[in-house]
Amino acid sequence: MRFLLALSVVFSFLCAPRLDYAQESNAPCHETSCCCDCLLCRDQLTGDWYGHRASLAQNGIVFESALTQFYQGVASGGAEQTFRYGDKLDLSILADTGRMGLWQGGKIKVHAADWQFGQNVIADAAGLAPVNANLVSPVPEPSFALTHLLYEHELGGGFAAVVGRNNTLDFWETLYPDYGCGVDGFMNLSIPMPMNATPSMPFITNIAAIMKAGDRGLQAAFVVMESQESPTTVGLDFPNGITFVGLARKNTSFGSLPGSHTVLATYATGEYTSFDTSDWVIIPPGGVMPAQQTGTWKVQYLAEQRLWADPSNDRRYTKLFGRVGVSDEETSPYGLTASVSLEAFGTMDCRPNDRMGVGYFYSGLNSDFKSLFVPANPLENVHGGEVYYNAEITPWFHLTGDLQVINPGPQALDTAIVLGLRGKIDF
Repeated sequence: MRFLLALSVVFSFLCAPRLDYAQESNAPCHETSCCCDCLLCRDQLTGDWYGHRASLAQNGIVFESALTQFYQGVASGGAEQTFRYGDKLDLSILADTGRMGLWQGGKIKVHAADWQFGQNVIADAAGLAPVNANLVSPVPEPSFALTHLLYEHELGGGFAAVVGRNNTLDFWETLYPDYGCGVDGFMNLSIPMPMNATPSMPFITNIAAIMKAGDRGLQAAFVVMESQESPTTVGLDFPNGITFVGLARKNTSFGSLPGSHTVLATYATGEYTSFDTSDWVIIPPGGVMPAQQTGTWKVQYLAEQRLWADPSNDRRYTKLFGRVGVSDEETSPYGLTASVSLEAFGTMDCRPNDRMGVGYFYSGLNSDFKSLFVPANPLENVHGGEVYYNAEITPWFHLTGDLQVINPGPQALDTAIVLGLRGKIDF
């Protein structure tokens, strides 16, 4: 598997001309089309399974699978200058019980295979600003799990009840369908998602929720979560209380272009380590017992706005996204966090399935958290930027070049320059 990414790069150059497209040399590039379901033109590498894929979709069962390969490394700075190769295999299933002939109003969403193998450079670059969003799941090391299994039932009026196992990467796609899950858009987790969710909002856990949807997606939600992380186990023993999540979204239009404003708040009822060392108990000889605090919280504001859209192609637009949030300074490493990003989807008329983005993030560390590392290894606030270009080589194969520049936190470390190459194959 280690050589697959290199082979993919070679393959991209071989396939770049797209010779199976329409032969009229004077036809505009966005009007060309494939003459048949050939290997280079189909949407998925394995095609339509002799009609079975389309038949299953018509009967309410949609399969999505992809292998994403990462070759990423710290060119300078950071904790260690090294390059590593890692992979992620994902298999997702969406089932509509009504179209399946069972009962009306039900949907089952499954991330059936969330398999990470190989290595990543998250700890080598900047652990407090994960440079690879997708390789943090299920855990930031080789791992396999069913991380998302939700049942949703329509209640009428746009309301739905939801219960099951939740992966935050997949939940975020419900809020922002084009953010990319770390395999299409930004690779650094700090740009699209609030880092100060730690520890109040578990990354993978069990939930029950009431959600309200409208014509433009999710509008409101009230979620109850099991507070413990359960990336590779079922859980359901509630060892540390529960987490309440509230979300409200207002959809807007700027001119004729859509936008949204979202407020997301969490409160967890469990016991959490307090970073305020004044309450820690000294245990002779030379030991300490950290104090515990009941409850922790965070509040986040997120906004998105399209700045331009192609009136003849709804897949081509430019979007501005920003977020800012605060959290409990005694229990969260992060205080004030923020990010802003600009992405272009369909970068050129003849490249409607390419995308590119540039973003900046700031993760302010709480003073109590910083004090734990003084004077041995003093910390400073983490911030950085990322730029990427995702190119469609064939409809089922995308190749991304990525550059990140990050101030990693520990003052003893130099600014990390992180280079990455990502190849995604849709099956």
